[in-house]
Amino acid sequence: MATIKDVAKKSGFSVCTVSRALSGKGYLKEETHQKIMDAVKELDYRPNTLAVNLKTGRRQTLALILPSLTNIYYAKLEQYMEAYASQKGYLLYLSNTEYNLEKEKQILDNLIGMDIAGVIICTTSGEHEHIKKLNTFHIPYICLNRNFEDDPDHCLRINNRTAAFEAVDYMIRLGHTNFGGLFQSFDNGTYQERYAGMMDALALHGLSCEPNNLLFDINPEDMGATPNRILQMLQRPNRPEAIFSCNDMTAFNVYRAAYILGLRIPENLSVFGYDDCTMANFVTPPLSTVSVPVKKLSRIAVDFIHHYIETGELQELPVLKASLVIRSSVKDKTIE
Repeated sequence: MATIKDVAKKSGFSVCTVSRALSGKGYLKEETHQKIMDAVKELDYRPNTLAVNLKTGRRQTLALILPSLTNIYYAKLEQYMEAYASQKGYLLYLSNTEYNLEKEKQILDNLIGMDIAGVIICTTSGEHEHIKKLNTFHIPYICLNRNFEDDPDHCLRINNRTAAFEAVDYMIRLGHTNFGGLFQSFDNGTYQERYAGMMDALALHGLSCEPNNLLFDINPEDMGATPNRILQMLQRPNRPEAIFSCNDMTAFNVYRAAYILGLRIPENLSVFGYDDCTMANFVTPPLSTVSVPVKKLSRIAVDFIHHYIETGELQELPVLKASLVIRSSVKDKTIE
């Protein structure tokens, strides 16, 4: 295995100069830097990160904490997060809370003991005092798609309410009046916001939703209770003709129930999702959905942690805009 001395000998520069090139600290001529990088590539030199950590005091691993690894959206998020972390020179440590608050707390306790560089988290619930405890240990953190009023500086938000309003408003403008809605637990404020957006759109047009056509505490990864609840809703005499799903995974459960009941999408039932996960464009018909800017969200989150590590300062976080992706799952009733 090549050493830094081998790189120095190959490039014709001192070990000190090579070290400066690898760390990015101090001025070097572009020609010098390029020769050293060429030597690094030719020798396949890999720095001893443990030694670097001990010498510089810089930790090299970011933790990404997600509530699920079977939800396609979170798999997509992890992919982009890992790519951006790598670009900044970090490894990514992935943890799965399985929507369990106590497990989330235990994971964070373990990470503090691991001397992690920073934490990026999609929280399981609105409880977050255990996350704020990271401040005590000077560990930077960022909460994705969350809005904690007592900790706004660490929340990277998305305009969930506005995007949900736009989705339901779009269906109403296509002639739909009989709606259903599917929502995961309101312990996660994200789904409260999406529900509020749906209600805003209905109210604007003077519409309401039959209580039996609103399903709450849906778990799209539960292959027992969730499909049965959706089947029961779609078999009622007053079943909805248009459904807004709080995420794509829930929408896919609607597709499955419609298939079982012989309902055609969108001829008999219109469906709108949220997240624009990979499979949304591969189901039949392709799912109209709200696209979350996952790439941008991942980049901002990693940059936020990296900036704090480098400067000790918190960057101001924007509110990201989600947008509609119109495909073929919503019927246009205005042209009937």
